[in-house]
Amino acid sequence: MTYLPRRAAAAATAVAALFALVTGCSGAEAPAPAAEAPAAAASPVALPAPRSAPSPAAVLTPAPTAGEVRVQQGPFTDRVQLTGLRLTASPSSVTGHVAIGSDVSDTLALEITAAYYDAEGRLLGTGTFHHAEEGEEAHAGQPHTGPRAAGDGIDFTVPADHLTGTPAGAVLSIPVLVNE
Repeated sequence: MTYLPRRAAAAATAVAALFALVTGCSGAEAPAPAAEAPAAAASPVALPAPRSAPSPAAVLTPAPTAGEVRVQQGPFTDRVQLTGLRLTASPSSVTGHVAIGSDVSDTLALEITAAYYDAEGRLLGTGTFHHAEEGEEAHAGQPHTGPRAAGDGIDFTVPADHLTGTPAGAVLSIPVLVNE
């Protein structure tokens, strides 16, 4: 009986070796199948997730002149008119007026960001202005009488948030603009 476990172990080892030999246990990967034409998608193609707004430049070149407000070109700057742009000192903010000229529909969401720079062009901090239309439900069936970004436009203020110095200039960007 003492030979039975040894014989069983030897038989099992032989079977495993034979199985490895038959299945090609060489450590190499199996060759890739020949490229075939892509199969038709059974579901709609998913679009990539929207990218977030780019971070402001750490250094602005050329450095801003005192009180200068620049507008960074982006995907929505050709659809809006920014007027009356002004850098205020206390509290530090950028004020102005925005009107949407490309659409007559209501603006559902608008975001304006400002990057604040010192006289040498170093980034001091940022700020954000958010505007969202409330929709007809918020007015209980009454017409909306407040400011709208479409048409006459709206006045905005982008307050600076946690500045590390006194800003000499700012750069505005519009990362979000959603119309009906």
